[in-house]
Amino acid sequence: MSVNASLARAKEAAAKLPHVPGDVSELLRADAVTFCSKAPDPPVYRRRDDPSRVAAQQLISEGEALLARAYHSGDAPWIAALEAWLATLHHIADGKVELAEVSWVEAQRLEQRATGRRRLYAVSDEASTKVFDAQTRQSRFDPKPERTMQVKLPCPSCRKVSEVSFSPRVAHHQLVCTHCSVHWAAYVGEVRSVEVSKRGNKRTYSFRLTELGGAQTRVEVEDGSVGELQVARNDLLAFLYLPRPVLRGVLNLSSSRVLWVTGGGPCFVATVAFGAGAPELDVLRGFRDRVLLPSGAGRRFVEAYYAHGPRLAQVVNRRPWLRAQTRRALRLVVQVLAEERE
Repeated sequence: MSVNASLARAKEAAAKLPHVPGDVSELLRADAVTFCSKAPDPPVYRRRDDPSRVAAQQLISEGEALLARAYHSGDAPWIAALEAWLATLHHIADGKVELAEVSWVEAQRLEQRATGRRRLYAVSDEASTKVFDAQTRQSRFDPKPERTMQVKLPCPSCRKVSEVSFSPRVAHHQLVCTHCSVHWAAYVGEVRSVEVSKRGNKRTYSFRLTELGGAQTRVEVEDGSVGELQVARNDLLAFLYLPRPVLRGVLNLSSSRVLWVTGGGPCFVATVAFGAGAPELDVLRGFRDRVLLPSGAGRRFVEAYYAHGPRLAQVVNRRPWLRAQTRRALRLVVQVLAEERE
């Protein structure tokens, strides 16, 4: 089976794919990045029963299906990258070590070009440098300044983008919007895996992350919006908080896509009074997002509530009579808020 035969099959399959409304580029990117990460490294020498040859052979049909989707969407950078990866897989499967090595280097270069088009960050030392630059008189072995990241982040209050610089060794960042002067926070981590579950009209994202400093963490996000955030392994995510305990958005720095979170965040006392998943919680969270968070006084109230809410919730939970009274009082509040929205 040759490379040309694979390309021909992919083009034939692309012609039969149905039209899918909306932007499919993010789903293609996520699937393509996952596929490329599974491709084996080319062997450094020939050997009998090389496991990389079997692994490469098993991935060829998956690569053809992805390339068909790229042909169908007309995404030129991913077409070039996936064609190069298919060629690499064929060379590895056929035991052509020298060709596989050359093709592997080119496939990685084209994959980086495809994934880097919409990237919102840059690392100070990621560009390759010469061993010695005669013009600048600098060597790649010279001492270098502290590593920094330049990142474009939207403010969760006004949603205007600011460019910030920080050390990649730190995951939590306290920031001030250059447009509206609001103080907010960001948490940055690299995706190891993500699981998405759906219940009713809400999705729950469970992210396993590696902070750029090396620590392993897990973040769960509940969202009630219509769209779904597409995430691939090794994507860099920024979680946007305003105020600190309230998650307002998740930005994929690798693809420039942002999920503005709706219907999420804890409501300690209300959850104890009504129970988790109660519709009253959505009304109260909507009031928080729509009325309280846009104002300075409202944000201070929310911050105070998140600081003292857990202890207050424990007091309410231990006293059934107080829980019943709290439920009645909150129902009146929810009724007023619902009528105001109508």
